[in-house]
Amino acid sequence: MNTTWKDHIMPDVGTFNDKRVIVRVDWNMPITDGVISDTSRFDVTVPFLKELSFAGAKIIILTHFGEKGESLEIIAKHVTKNLPFISFYVSQDFDALERTSRSLERGHGMLLENVRLWNGETENASSLAKSFSLLGEVFINDAFSVAHRTHSSVVGIAYLMPSYFGPTFVRELEHLTKALTPIKPALLIVGGAKISTKLTLINQYLNQGVEVFVGGAMVHNLWKERGVEIGKSLYDPKYKLPESFINHPLLLTPKDVVLSNGETVPFNKIPTDGVIVDCGNDTVAMLEKIILESKTVIANGPLGLYEKGWLHGSEQILTKLANAPVTSYIGGGDTVSVAHSLHLLRNFTFVSLGGGAMLDFLASGTLPGIDAVTK
Repeated sequence: MNTTWKDHIMPDVGTFNDKRVIVRVDWNMPITDGVISDTSRFDVTVPFLKELSFAGAKIIILTHFGEKGESLEIIAKHVTKNLPFISFYVSQDFDALERTSRSLERGHGMLLENVRLWNGETENASSLAKSFSLLGEVFINDAFSVAHRTHSSVVGIAYLMPSYFGPTFVRELEHLTKALTPIKPALLIVGGAKISTKLTLINQYLNQGVEVFVGGAMVHNLWKERGVEIGKSLYDPKYKLPESFINHPLLLTPKDVVLSNGETVPFNKIPTDGVIVDCGNDTVAMLEKIILESKTVIANGPLGLYEKGWLHGSEQILTKLANAPVTSYIGGGDTVSVAHSLHLLRNFTFVSLGGGAMLDFLASGTLPGIDAVTK
């Protein structure tokens, strides 16, 4: 029987007294010079893990870290320092880990090594999911940001044991469910590299009568198909946009752009050797006007070449949005990092810790990690 996510919200923590509870978190945090530079993803889970500990649960924590499968060593030092009831286990011997999980004292926990170091994690191998499940009696997914991944520690395990959504996950679902059908007039601001990855999302909002601003390198494909010169700017040559999409009346694009030489030009005056790296001040002014006329604004993705330091457009828009009297939802690693650096995070209605997960949820209304628990 299919049920909704609201039917799978975690019961009172007291229920888990003396039970082995597997908790999937997302502690994939940025490391700079050997130090965690943004602890947001850890901080948000701390109250819940402390509650579980005080309630007498035996906690088994699963998380990933990095793209290549690096050790959790640096993360683990931060965890054990701030949550001394948690110990880090590097062993990948499931028999030994199961014995340890069964011998845990109430209120204590174990953090396993990076799940992406285990064979079969990203392939959602049933054997790995089974091994994970034997470590506990209940599974709680508190990692919305990886719920779009069909992995063993996200999806496979949830089909094998009683499963619930944790408080961080539920908070994401409560807010983003409202953002699915925003109060209008509404504006969606999307940036990033490839428009092909966000077409479903954009269509979902255009079909609701929501204005959509396309920024970042995504807009270069759109301009190229409209016959606008983009110079030597990045675009996706393998992807062709649907014709109905190209001239949609609710689709907005930058009025001006910043080139790699620092010059700002109108969008239709880009030289043949120009490289677009950011949106200009006229674009910021246009968006500010629309933001102030909106009731809901959703923003995800950088509007400039973020990794090369072109942040001005994103910084300006996020500052305008943070100070506007609107319901605002922001998400995406780069977007949140910019807002964090500007000390603006508390100014938005909701800040999603899920970049790709937020986009996929807003595009379809569900995710593999949600379906695994509810079905």
